[in-house]
Amino acid sequence: MKKNDCESFFDAGHSYLQTAQHWHRGQSVCRGAMIYHILCLSIEKFLMGIFCYHHAVPQHNTLFHMVQEVAAFTDIPEDLIEQVQSMDNVLNSCDSNTPLQASLTESRLAAMLTVGERVRRLVAAHLPHAA
Repeated sequence: MKKNDCESFFDAGHSYLQTAQHWHRGQSVCRGAMIYHILCLSIEKFLMGIFCYHHAVPQHNTLFHMVQEVAAFTDIPEDLIEQVQSMDNVLNSCDSNTPLQASLTESRLAAMLTVGERVRRLVAAHLPHAA
């Protein structure tokens, strides 16, 4: 992939993050689980931007494992890795019939949006030309 393809991952992640933030502010009928899923997509896209930049392919499909793998390319604060792991534990994404394992309160969603923003800033600092 070309380096500008990597920026496309960043741009997609940013768009998903903005959508989740917009929905959380109550400017949509989409709530709870929908916000969670869109936010997870944003983090995945941000992380894929780093993988792309380093011509690497993630070996796992959970956000927690992906963020651990990205740590080989850039410094990631341990608390951020733990927060991403906490997000992964909310839902067993391998089984679509499994209900949410924890309630998605407004405060928990707000904390998750902060995690998404922290990942965005980390990736923006790592990728040239990412804003």
